Amino acid sequence: SDWQIGMKGTGLGSAAEIVRKARIQSIRNVFEIARTNNVDFVIISGDTFEHNMVGSEDVKAVISIFNEYREIPKYLLPGNHDHLGPGSLYDRNIFSRVENLTVFKSNIPVSVGDVTLHPIPIYSKFHEQTPVDEFNFVKDAPGIQIGISHGSIVGGFGITEGLDLPINSECVEKYGLDYLALGHWHNYRLFPDSEGVQRIAYCGTHEQTKYSEHDTGYCLLVEISKKGVPPVINPIKCNTLTWGTIEFKIKDKTSLKELEELLKKQRNVELLQLEITGELDINSKPEFDSLMDYQETEFRDFRLITKNFRYLVSIDLDHISDHSDPTLNQVEIELRKRIENSSEEQRPVLVEALTLLHRLSQEAE
Repeated sequence: SDWQIGMKGTGLGSAAEIVRKARIQSIRNVFEIARTNNVDFVIISGDTFEHNMVGSEDVKAVISIFNEYREIPKYLLPGNHDHLGPGSLYDRNIFSRVENLTVFKSNIPVSVGDVTLHPIPIYSKFHEQTPVDEFNFVKDAPGIQIGISHGSIVGGFGITEGLDLPINSECVEKYGLDYLALGHWHNYRLFPDSEGVQRIAYCGTHEQTKYSEHDTGYCLLVEISKKGVPPVINPIKCNTLTWGTIEFKIKDKTSLKELEELLKKQRNVELLQLEITGELDINSKPEFDSLMDYQETEFRDFRLITKNFRYLVSIDLDHISDHSDPTLNQVEIELRKRIENSSEEQRPVLVEALTLLHRLSQEAE
């Protein structure tokens, strides 16, 4: 689920194009895994596309891969990004031409051998309707019963109010489903029924979309031997890119060598986000800048976060500095006058302001 082909990835900057291409390749990885394991069919649980206005080239890219694996039956559920309704991209004629592809446009069950699929497609991007309220009661029905939907397990993601597309985990037992395949959330998650049997699964997005995501890049190989038997759920990596996030606290100049060694150990990662905290003397700024600049040659994307990091500047209160800027020089003179006439309570604040002026001035050089 959640391939979201056509996403812009604007928050990724220059790495956006890398990620967009990887998301296409990872679809191929999914079907290669399916072919290798001789699956009966593939379920795609929503948000195959980013929205209903995606261009024809994105649609063709996905369908071209479908055609490479035309022997594998594919069952595709519209999610909240590519929902049904007026303007749905699934009304385009091209989808009706694809062999062995079923796009669910209603909640009418579909039989596949001795398996019955119960789809609940989505008709709106945002709503609080409970999708699984549309399932049929199938406890006494013969054969394996699989539900397919798109939404959020209530209580499963730390959200108590305003949960879009809420799904109660009790629905599996309530309706008599053997397994419920879900999309919407990007990380791989399993949820048990009241007896502790894991019958509800999010495979998560097949390719990570941002640094803050985790447990992504999976497809699920699910085996159900017969009705009532617990499913065997095997997560298999299908991602193309490798992502990494690390945090490092700088204590002094010697920390730079430690940081360099740490970064060398990340070379198996293609996209890296580094968050730096702590303090460093301003005189070590050129060495730090050089180290950070070099990382852009090591990784396909290197993201540096320094919001909790600062440079230390030593100032001489007895001598006025030349900032090579008349305005900054005038600000320094004014701050020094105020320091001379300040109270004990005011002085630390004014000295900190003067220090900040020096730091900003030197960082800009």
